[in-house]
Amino acid sequence: MKKTTILLAVIFSFIAIYSKAQYTQGDITVMLQPTGTHDSTTCATQGQLIYMITIQNSFTGDSVKVKDMSGTLIYEEGNITGQNPWYVTAPNISAFGFLPDNQIVGGVANFFGPPSKVISGPDTIYNIPNFYSVPVPNPCLFGSVTGKIYVDYNGDCIFNGSDLPLNAIQASSAINLNSPSMTTTSASGYSNTSGNYEITVQQSWMTDYNVFIPSQFQFIFPSSACSPASYNFTSLNQDSVDFSLQCTSNLDLRCALQSNGAVRPNQPFSLFPYVNNTGCTATSGTLALVLDADVVYNASLSSNPANTVVGDTLFWNYSNLSNLSNGMYWNSFFGGVYLVPTVNVNIGDTLCFQVLTDVPVGDIDPTNNFATLCLPVVNSYDPNMKEVYPKGIGTQGDIPTSTTELTYTVHFQNTGTAVAYFISVIDTLDTDVLPGSLEILGTSHSMIPQWLGPNIVKFSFYNIMLPDSGSNEPLSHGFVSFKINLNTSLPIGTQIKNKAQIYFDSNPAIITNTTLNTIASLTSIDEKTPSNISVSAYPNPFSEMTTFEINDNQSNETYTFVLNDLLGKQVKSVNNINSKQFQISRAGLPNGIYLYKIYNTERLIKIGKLVIQ
Repeated sequence: MKKTTILLAVIFSFIAIYSKAQYTQGDITVMLQPTGTHDSTTCATQGQLIYMITIQNSFTGDSVKVKDMSGTLIYEEGNITGQNPWYVTAPNISAFGFLPDNQIVGGVANFFGPPSKVISGPDTIYNIPNFYSVPVPNPCLFGSVTGKIYVDYNGDCIFNGSDLPLNAIQASSAINLNSPSMTTTSASGYSNTSGNYEITVQQSWMTDYNVFIPSQFQFIFPSSACSPASYNFTSLNQDSVDFSLQCTSNLDLRCALQSNGAVRPNQPFSLFPYVNNTGCTATSGTLALVLDADVVYNASLSSNPANTVVGDTLFWNYSNLSNLSNGMYWNSFFGGVYLVPTVNVNIGDTLCFQVLTDVPVGDIDPTNNFATLCLPVVNSYDPNMKEVYPKGIGTQGDIPTSTTELTYTVHFQNTGTAVAYFISVIDTLDTDVLPGSLEILGTSHSMIPQWLGPNIVKFSFYNIMLPDSGSNEPLSHGFVSFKINLNTSLPIGTQIKNKAQIYFDSNPAIITNTTLNTIASLTSIDEKTPSNISVSAYPNPFSEMTTFEINDNQSNETYTFVLNDLLGKQVKSVNNINSKQFQISRAGLPNGIYLYKIYNTERLIKIGKLVIQ
């Protein structure tokens, strides 16, 4: 005997015994009978109407039609037997939408019946829009998850004091089911102005579920003991499921410098010095950019020219900078400068620039308040490209075994013929890096990051309005930069490769070049010093005295030491230094960050940073 498995009560129909509507016009009488179809897998009811029509004085060849108010035919039937009166039952006609079981009140589903018209000969009945009710036996069970989403400034995992509630943040739930026809479903809710949210979760068939907020917040607020990336539960109801977002630090100001690609002889290019604050405490300060001697600055063509210029150094003022700016996504202050290489610049040369910013009180890492960028001078290059630091040595990009992190920058340019409205960058990370350590260093435009998978990150530039290169070449560029840690104890010969996909609006992806680093038996790599002369200062930071050592194979050199503050003011200088090792004293200078320059008899050989604390 054949075995048959019958699933009961998954989908069933029922007819209400109330909420009918009746209309009469001429020879036509219409009774609207509400009915419903309940689906226990989706836990919703589809409202329907049965049209029971009576035509008086009917005859063979008579007809009746049901149309919606736009004139679209829904149902039609003809009298082929000559029955008089003629009784017609139109099949179930769907009403508007599904009503979820969590909106069932008192075992009854209320739904809206659309207006329609019934036509027979010269008579037409218009049934008005109406609400109907049908009983729903055994609706699915639902429970709720409630909580608060807020920034926990004092880190005590309790909403109090100056903590900031976050509004309109989506909290979502992924639900695992043991339903015969469905294995998963989802639900979500948004936080209100008080930061409170509620999610209504389907309980029928549920085995377990997890609650989480959008992944882009993990780039600013990493998971913590009182606010994990997601909560996992096996029962309902659940209250006080709070996302107490913890700041990475009270204050961590840092700066960096990006270009719109490589440099070509006689061709203008742009630099973008920027500063960001990964902490929640807003701060104000000054950003400084020291130019290479072989470029000319044009303020009138710069996208964000400097507030002041002192010699070869440009200065910008910024205020109230924190990671909560710009819609709680990544935020940076950017300068934008338009530069032209001098006639002395040729293919094979290197142009180097330094950027630095203040070290405010409480900054947990003053070492990232200074950075250097050296750009090779080339003939041509692809503006949609990816670069890595350290680049490494040789074609394999050899880096020492002591390397702990890599910095990636994806450059893009709109080389089309119209403005780009939306740009996204998708980067699949190498298996030899740690995705959880990814830290965004900066972007050229407002951006929302998110994880698409365990090692796939997407950077979305919504409403970027990036002009095309033909109409505005300097502003047609953009970038995103991030750093990431390597797996520990990688064996010699391990290759770390990376490339990205860049999407301009709905166009196919542009695939960047593939960066390559290889773990090798090296001692160290210094890609920040353009010349073969190296300079070291120790200790740095220092309190009273620091020592400089110059590694220069030229004998009988005379050096000059100059120290400036962040406003470009010279605060110390020492001339006619005849030794390759010399000391510099504090001599009453206040705590802070300073920029030093060392010259030999021919040229500037080193620009660096000194920190007094």
